[in-house]
Amino acid sequence: MARPSSPAGPADRRRVAVAAPHHLAVDAAREVVESGGGAVDAALAAAMALTVAYPHQSALGGDLFAVVRRPDGSTTSIDASGPYGSGGSPPDGRVPVSGPLSVTVPGLVSGWEALHGLGGTLPVARLLAPAVRLASDGVEVTARLAAAIADVDLGSEDDPGLRALVSGPDGRRLAAGGLLRQERLAESLGRLADDGLRSFYDGGLGDDVAAALGRLGVPVTRDDLRRHTCTTTPALTVEAAGCRLSTAPPGSQGYLLLTTMLAGDRLAEVGVEVDHRVLLELFARTGERRDAELADPAHMTATGADLLDRRRVEEDVALVLDRLRSSTPGASPAVRAGGDTVAVTAVGADGTAVSLIQSLFHYFGSRLHDAATGITFHNRAAGFSPGVGAPNSLAPGKRPAHTLMPLVVEHADGWVAAHGAMGGRQQPQIHAQVLRRRLAGADAAESVSAPRFVVGAVDEAGTYGVLAEPGLGEPTIADLSAGRLPVRRTAHLDEAVGHAMVCTRHADGTLDAGADPRSDGAAWQGAPGT
Repeated sequence: MARPSSPAGPADRRRVAVAAPHHLAVDAAREVVESGGGAVDAALAAAMALTVAYPHQSALGGDLFAVVRRPDGSTTSIDASGPYGSGGSPPDGRVPVSGPLSVTVPGLVSGWEALHGLGGTLPVARLLAPAVRLASDGVEVTARLAAAIADVDLGSEDDPGLRALVSGPDGRRLAAGGLLRQERLAESLGRLADDGLRSFYDGGLGDDVAAALGRLGVPVTRDDLRRHTCTTTPALTVEAAGCRLSTAPPGSQGYLLLTTMLAGDRLAEVGVEVDHRVLLELFARTGERRDAELADPAHMTATGADLLDRRRVEEDVALVLDRLRSSTPGASPAVRAGGDTVAVTAVGADGTAVSLIQSLFHYFGSRLHDAATGITFHNRAAGFSPGVGAPNSLAPGKRPAHTLMPLVVEHADGWVAAHGAMGGRQQPQIHAQVLRRRLAGADAAESVSAPRFVVGAVDEAGTYGVLAEPGLGEPTIADLSAGRLPVRRTAHLDEAVGHAMVCTRHADGTLDAGADPRSDGAAWQGAPGT
């Protein structure tokens, strides 16, 4: 497939489109674009603002993955996940869902630094300025943030720092419409602006982060922070569905989307329509693959290219066809999709595309918040598999398997798009449905707004089944119900099927962006000075 050219004229080449799950993040992106920034600057400013505006899903103490397409057509992956610390670990290898043993080295800030080096044009301090201002002045609590705050135990279970974060001056938990001010976080963001992003690991802020981790009992040491670097590699890429699809290699689960699309092509070749029932079986199969093999790539027996081998795709197709005949879908551990992640997408009329995903894993991550620095720490170590000896088992210095999966799409007709999704282990499923909508002719906003379904846990008891939104239609519900997995319908568009963000640069240089209505998001298109 020929790489798309950049036909936009000189006056248009700096136009940018951006989509993010909070309108204040989009405002931050717009501000830096109007100051002369490009797509990378817009994505970074939005991501930085989200650590303030969406603190239940994103924070300086989190992780980040990204894929960047440059105007020359090259695609680069950023893996800014962190390893387990050297200061001790559970003797049985089982990591609790929250608390100090659930924290790995926070990689997010190293990812910002790497992304800035791949096309940032404005100084980091300029990109951080909107986030600093939001933290200092305060942000209005949205209904979605308020729902996450309502889950925090204001008694004795959760960390006192977190309880203070989500409480107002009167000591009561913040509700929708309340003002969340984060002065200490503003100071930490300001120190990054003054001293550089690397100071989170090597500098004075790194000293304070290490001290905070020590106070909280987290087994991440000062040396662990100093040693941390993120990984940049060529993106993992395949040709499928008439597109070039680029995502992050393992330990990201992004390859599961690629194999899903390759399997769809193969099924079409043998005359099988890829309807919702077929998608259900493909989603169940990719879940089995992930659980059996995904881990820190240093501990995997297969490379990214091995995981995309045609023989594996043929095996998956054969298994799916057998299950369709027997009406017996596969099973996978029932882990419910959750609000763990934020996705930011940005494209420029010059052909730059950025898909950036950053995360705390679960709402408020480890439930540990350091009042001195204003930083909440993720619980990514909970992504390790229980027990000892499996590819994804816990070990010091090892990174857990990751749900984050950025995506850049280059279509044979010449358009370039950045796709992003929130939704935990169901992210490949969300991406597949949004991409199929896009390829069927929907614009960016239509593709992220359309009803979806996911295969996973459908209730608080962890029942493994299908969660389906209204609007899919009775024939589709009947199709999904043809297997033996229970189908539960949501009452409305539901965050449980994830957030999706899409930005597109068309072959003629025009831009298109859509933000998922299941989030508090927005999309914007403009140019410096507009």
